[in-house]
Amino acid sequence: GGEIWGLLEQKNLYDMRLYEFALGLYEKEKEKYGGDIVVEVVGDGSLPSPPPPSPPPPVPPPPTPPPQEPSPPEIDPNEPPVVQHPKYDPYNWNENAPKYNNINNYPEASEEGGWELHPQKNNMPSTLMDDPSKVTLPPELEARYTQLSIGFTDIEKPFDKSKNLAIFWHIPKCGGGILEQLLSNCIGLVEANKVGSREGHQNDETLTVVTHDGSQYVNVDTTTPNGIEHAKELHLASSGLADVALTSYLYDAASLFTNNGNTVRGKCFTMLRHPIKRAVSIFYYLKETEFGDANLSIFKDMSLEEYARSQWCEENWMVRFLTNEMKGALTEDHLTLAMRVLQNKCFVGLLEEFDASLLRYEMYFNWGKVGDKAKRTECTKMMEQQSDTSDTLHPVEEGDEVWSLLEQKNLFDMKLYEFALDLYEEFSGYG
Repeated sequence: GGEIWGLLEQKNLYDMRLYEFALGLYEKEKEKYGGDIVVEVVGDGSLPSPPPPSPPPPVPPPPTPPPQEPSPPEIDPNEPPVVQHPKYDPYNWNENAPKYNNINNYPEASEEGGWELHPQKNNMPSTLMDDPSKVTLPPELEARYTQLSIGFTDIEKPFDKSKNLAIFWHIPKCGGGILEQLLSNCIGLVEANKVGSREGHQNDETLTVVTHDGSQYVNVDTTTPNGIEHAKELHLASSGLADVALTSYLYDAASLFTNNGNTVRGKCFTMLRHPIKRAVSIFYYLKETEFGDANLSIFKDMSLEEYARSQWCEENWMVRFLTNEMKGALTEDHLTLAMRVLQNKCFVGLLEEFDASLLRYEMYFNWGKVGDKAKRTECTKMMEQQSDTSDTLHPVEEGDEVWSLLEQKNLFDMKLYEFALDLYEEFSGYG
């Protein structure tokens, strides 16, 4: 009568009926053949004649069918939707297993565990919306996803250095600058970014690896659309010279893999930050950095609130760059596309979990065996000391007027970030 008994009984109703039927058969056989056998010796020593056979047992009634589930109630369109947890299927956990990343929405997750060691992505609906991969988008947006898919392979497929080039999707003020130095100076990777194109190399007609401040770079610039086009003409992807390329332009970067017979494809990884904290960091970067550009002097005397109310404030940067929709209004379809790209094409790290994210990158791309270990450890500590301090120097609290203003301008990025938190937890097997 306990709750566990009831749960197990519901999952084994037919076996329960079969077992009850088997008990009935057992009792009938027992009546037919009796209990203990007694051997009686008669005068000539012969055994007594066996008793006449018992009549055949009556045919048992067919098993009672399991109770029918009641029809679902009619949905009132005025009522808010209720999150329904999918039923657990032990033979297909990747599709139907409960998510283990949000205890508030999935309280049963706190009583179970173990699957977090499997870095496979489950495809059940997120806490925000239906699975983005199962939502049909307008043809134009579907075409954009197809464009990315030609260049970038799914992150669930293992990284193969002979077939893949790691592409870091760089989001401004999300730790990308420090990560760039860590990968080159500490881990010893050969990078393609903008450094290799300096000192007159931007117009080189052949690819080569150049050295700058002790680190190695390919002589192309992958941080601009024009630079990516030049790198494509020189066959950067199939050259095997770069270990990693860095860019903010994923759609342009996808073209790097269209002229090599699809023998090499990109593996995207990225590092995200809370959109409000990122916006605050952007403002103080503009305000406190000497650019030598008269157009940027307007930020010197501007307050954060004035910036949040102004036309200069960024608006959903991540969703725009993930959907290649740089102008005009965004819709829920754009958010869905951005979620789908992150879910399937980009290995997600978080600035708030920088050390753990770096470890995940090293495990996923097998970079742990690259470079000198002692140098890596010392260098990593030094680089991490250079991290962005805007969160502590210029704190903005949720509920503040500035927070609300920035949130209103970045609602889609906020939803995307919450979705990315789920993705980060789903891949907790890497670090």
